Amino acid sequence: MLNIKVILGSTRQGRFSDKPGAWVMSEIAKRPDMQADLLDLRDYPMPFFDEPVSPNYAKEPFTNAAVAAWTKKITESDGYIVVIQEYNHGIPAVLKNAFDYVAGSAWGKKPLAFVAYGS
Repeated sequence: MLNIKVILGSTRQGRFSDKPGAWVMSEIAKRPDMQADLLDLRDYPMPFFDEPVSPNYAKEPFTNAAVAAWTKKITESDGYIVVIQEYNHGIPAVLKNAFDYVAGSAWGKKPLAFVAYGS
């Protein structure tokens, strides 16, 4: 069974990402060969990346509890679906920050898909 992580890419008040995130989860639930976890970046309050070494070169895991929990969740997955919104023709800083913390081998050549929306 494939283990998929659905990542909500927004933490702002009044966000819309909960709605497409719920839809993605309901579609995955219809598949007998997949199971999914919804990862809400609100549950992983990571500080903005300010480590002395890039994740690509880190020899030890990062010590921040939220970063350690986030990295564990990303590492255990077989693939990812990111619910992403457009803010000012780019992605939210909180999502970029979450990507940066696991920029090394945690993503491990695994498939990544996006469900995008904007105004």
